[in-house]
Amino acid sequence: MSCNAVVPKRVFAVVIALAFLTGVYATAQVTSSPKNEVYAGYSWLHPNGNVAWGQVPDIVAGGDLSVTHYFPNAWNLGVIVDGSVHSGRGANNMLGANVGLAMAGLQYKFHQPQLSPFVRVMAGAAYLDPNLLRSEWKPAIAVGGGLDLNVWKPVSIRLAQFDYIWTYYRELNPQHTTDNWNMIRLSAGIVFNIGEYNSVPPTAACTAQPTEVWSGEPVKVNSTGTGFNPKHTLTYAWTTNGGKLDTANTQAATVDTTGVNPGSYSANATITDAKLKKLNSATCAANFTIKQPQPPTVSCAANPTTIAVAEPSTITMTATDPQGWPLSYKWTATGGQLTPNGTSATLTATNADAGNTITVTGTATDDRANLSANCTASVNVPAVQKCVMIEDRGECTFEKNPKKPWRVDNDCKDTLDRLALQLQQMPNGKLDIVGYTDEKETVKEQTLGAQRSVNVKYYLTTDGPTKLDPSRIQPRAGGQGTKSTHFYFVPEGQLCGGQTEIGTTVDESQVQPQSRNAPAKKRARKAKPAAPPAQ
Repeated sequence: MSCNAVVPKRVFAVVIALAFLTGVYATAQVTSSPKNEVYAGYSWLHPNGNVAWGQVPDIVAGGDLSVTHYFPNAWNLGVIVDGSVHSGRGANNMLGANVGLAMAGLQYKFHQPQLSPFVRVMAGAAYLDPNLLRSEWKPAIAVGGGLDLNVWKPVSIRLAQFDYIWTYYRELNPQHTTDNWNMIRLSAGIVFNIGEYNSVPPTAACTAQPTEVWSGEPVKVNSTGTGFNPKHTLTYAWTTNGGKLDTANTQAATVDTTGVNPGSYSANATITDAKLKKLNSATCAANFTIKQPQPPTVSCAANPTTIAVAEPSTITMTATDPQGWPLSYKWTATGGQLTPNGTSATLTATNADAGNTITVTGTATDDRANLSANCTASVNVPAVQKCVMIEDRGECTFEKNPKKPWRVDNDCKDTLDRLALQLQQMPNGKLDIVGYTDEKETVKEQTLGAQRSVNVKYYLTTDGPTKLDPSRIQPRAGGQGTKSTHFYFVPEGQLCGGQTEIGTTVDESQVQPQSRNAPAKKRARKAKPAAPPAQ
């Protein structure tokens, strides 16, 4: 076997090995592929063949054109039709050859985002036209591969294309031992990608509006498909795990959430292109939440907080609902007569409530979720007390001793001693001592009535045999009257209607008490202007 026969076989093995090693590199997943590609580029040919006048020289002037159509269900595999023309005849009838190739076959291309290697096998015919010899059409078989750089989806650059092409030419000299041409064709140029297969599965996006609702409020859901053929009619199918759909086979639907418990739910849509068998559907979910309703917030206040029997108190409720839903109101009470009026109520105490505390409860309920909250207000009803009457306990006169008109004389002493014994038997209540001054005395001694009441108290608490508690005795000035002091016992409790204590309270820090044994005061010769009794 000649050297020329061995070399092409080695070259062929190297080409196949490099092509498959390059294919191993091409592992990235692609989602699209051209349907067709048209290649046009420069071609260099090494004929590697002999004719009668010797070995055919390399042909540097050439061009290659090929068209490849890839199968729809096998995007990497395509049918290729290839043709190239190589002109090797020089000027002045230099030895050379013209070679034309027309072949068809299969091409397998590893479509990748950047570098796309390919291998191919073709068969066809070779037009061989050596100089000075006759031209012939001969069968040709080709094996090759190459590498494309993807610079733009419609256009790629073929960095290298390598083909081993076998054919033969039998116009030989006797010295030649073989008529095989083991040609090597190298080419580079531009690839135009026409049409596209797309393996990106369609997608779907679902939305819910609004995404948070109260139970009973509607949720509108919508689905949108991406990557579907816009010329095809799509079908829709909805399902939900919360509420009821008004329709299940349209692009948009409404979910009725009546009766759905608080929580997270979704409406799921499936979009399908029935005209396709593969990659023809997509699903999505529209999520929404049924919110947990909150009970109303309420507070109650009573005005006034203490009432007597038959008196009213107004109870006011302040209520708000976090959801803004309408509220209804209810009132109850542990006693009294209650008259509700929306957010307020009137409580009137009865005889049975005397001495008790009435609790009034207000309840606010929202009309949708039936959630309630209540508040309370307390109203005190004091016990009913019997009124008391002021008792007249007699008097003392100061007429017998003009020199000491304030002195407690013996007659008054006897009266006071009896009165002290009576007061000892009456531990509750107090004694009002009201001192009076007659008209004439008022001119001469403006504080004489107050002095008399203070002196009587001094006897009852200090001079007398029965010493009473000073805190139970109140000196009072009664103004004009007789020369006397009157004694009034005021029982403990509420005075009956219309009763008041007589006179005005004497300031005991200003009117000092005098014992009944004290010497007489010197009387002023001239009368002083009258003045009201000291308060």
